[in-house]
Amino acid sequence: MFNYILVLLLSILFSNIISRFIPKLSVPIIQILMGAIIAILHPQFIIELDPHIFLVVFIAPLLFYDGKNSDKRSLWNQRKDIILMALALVFITVILVGFLINKLSPSISLAAAFALAAALSPTDYVAVSALSKKISLPKKVIHLIEGEGLLNDASGIVSFKFALAAALTGTFSIFDATANFVLVAIGGIIVGFILEQILIYFEIFIRNLGMEDITIELFLQILTPYIIYVISEEIFKVSGILAVVVAGMVYSLSNKRLKSKNPKLNEASENIWSVFVYMLNGLVFIMVGLQLPEIIKVAYYESTINTMKAIVDVLIITLALHIIRFLWVYLIFKFGNKNLTKEQKKVNLRSAFLSALSGVRGAVTLATILSIPLFLENGDKFPERNLILFLAVGVILLTLCIATFILPMFAKKDPKEELDNLRILKSSQVKVWENTINKLKLENYDKKYIDLTVAEYNHKINELLNGTSDYNNWNVVNKEEKKLRVLCYKKEIENTRKLLEEEKIDEQAAYSYEMLVRNKIKLVSSRENILLRVKEAIRIVSIIIFNIRRINLILKELKAQKNSVKRLKIDALRSLHIINAEYIIDYLKKNMTIENEQYVKNTILYYQRLILVANKPILKKINKAEKKRVEFKALQLEREVIQALFETGDITWNVASTLRKNLNYIESDILD
Repeated sequence: MFNYILVLLLSILFSNIISRFIPKLSVPIIQILMGAIIAILHPQFIIELDPHIFLVVFIAPLLFYDGKNSDKRSLWNQRKDIILMALALVFITVILVGFLINKLSPSISLAAAFALAAALSPTDYVAVSALSKKISLPKKVIHLIEGEGLLNDASGIVSFKFALAAALTGTFSIFDATANFVLVAIGGIIVGFILEQILIYFEIFIRNLGMEDITIELFLQILTPYIIYVISEEIFKVSGILAVVVAGMVYSLSNKRLKSKNPKLNEASENIWSVFVYMLNGLVFIMVGLQLPEIIKVAYYESTINTMKAIVDVLIITLALHIIRFLWVYLIFKFGNKNLTKEQKKVNLRSAFLSALSGVRGAVTLATILSIPLFLENGDKFPERNLILFLAVGVILLTLCIATFILPMFAKKDPKEELDNLRILKSSQVKVWENTINKLKLENYDKKYIDLTVAEYNHKINELLNGTSDYNNWNVVNKEEKKLRVLCYKKEIENTRKLLEEEKIDEQAAYSYEMLVRNKIKLVSSRENILLRVKEAIRIVSIIIFNIRRINLILKELKAQKNSVKRLKIDALRSLHIINAEYIIDYLKKNMTIENEQYVKNTILYYQRLILVANKPILKKINKAEKKRVEFKALQLEREVIQALFETGDITWNVASTLRKNLNYIESDILD
């Protein structure tokens, strides 16, 4: 069993590495393919996908995490649209697609067709979330499909249970089904809210006992979705999915009073959840891939199944799902606001189309459909079970392919919208820094270090306003400009190595400077960073193989790599910054054309700013501990300012989230 787990975890790692080199393939598809390949090459690699266990182990913590990190304000603003998508659209899909499936394959009973339609009706939030990171969708669409994905699993699963019960027993009551659904849904919301409040007070109780411990609190956070899901489903018989989503939202809203003043706890929590969710996401799709070969194999060799007709049925069902979704979303947008201009109607039409293409079916659909039993209550085999599984798998794969290959073609962001978002983000950051400066001046610290920190904030503000800041890479928003920036960074490394060969700089300076430039490349392009490291490894190996005499030089390089940047003379690095900046400016001026003029000018401005910074005098005899204490206090104040601006409505949830992430990166550097 350990070997199986190790193989799955390694598959997650390699799938993300592969996606760096093949960016057009989404990570979910790569992971599904890897799972399928494992199952084909090693047929004994069997992991039974028990639907209930699958929902508890994987889906519950993922939905809790997504509920915790969701934009509550945007969800609330679009609550009507989200409810119409998560509830009404599911029921309409069950009815229309159910009749369609029965018409396409009369051998599938109407009740069984409704069960299949119910399993296909909810979109997979995990898949959508993974895809949305690589696809530029309008915020209106993202908030809609995120809100829908958080809630429609419950309505889809409940609909499936009633349809399956009708298929197994032959009886169905619309009144009982509706009443039960309302009780299950509302009960899940109430139970999730109450249980999370109890766990919050329990955590506060532990702290009051003086048992504040990072390990205990993180362990309780990880256990929370499991506890809430199991209690909701097993004891109260309500929707565990809705319960964990609500619990996640309640936790994040209560997080302000829970948050410790120890930033290491917050950093550890974010890192633990990040790794945990990364692992669960990967396991979900690999587990789906592991099931596919056997399902397809059984359906292919089933004598009663016409494979070609089944494939055509998959295409028709998928098309119907997308058409229904498109029409429903468009009607929501159209009648949600009748006073629309022609331009706004065009935007709504595009948003509806993108929403339709984003309707990915995934792990929840497969887990639900696999819960169909082999036999009816009278002992007969469940009719056409293999065909139903084949159709479900076909729709899952096809919707994933549509979202991966077709959606990006239509989801390109409007450059004007992108610039507007960038402008809002920059102005919000400036506002946060200005408020932080005002608060910092009131603090009772050594004035010398307060003034120094204030000066650094003012410097960052000036850079951001002048468009010369490399803060979070905001000024590199265009693909062509990113390529140019990466090219310049590579030229810096080349020039540095040339200066080293000419013995104009020492090895320690060259290595330290190259590390700084590589970090910049990593910010702009992870793919380029990996390629650069691979090329460097090949360069060192080739030197060892083809030039044994230079082994001493290699050893010196390795020794230099071990030397800390802190031991380097600051003047040497500052001088190297100036030399390389002047070299790149000269290179850019020689290679400026009409087509790249704007990008080149922006990049020249960036390097001119680097020269100005490098020429500034530095403060002598700094007390590093005192300086770090002031910096740390400034970051605490900055975090408080972000929260205050969000609560007053001056910045949105998305902006606040982005600013907090940037702050966490800076804080982790200071803590090191």
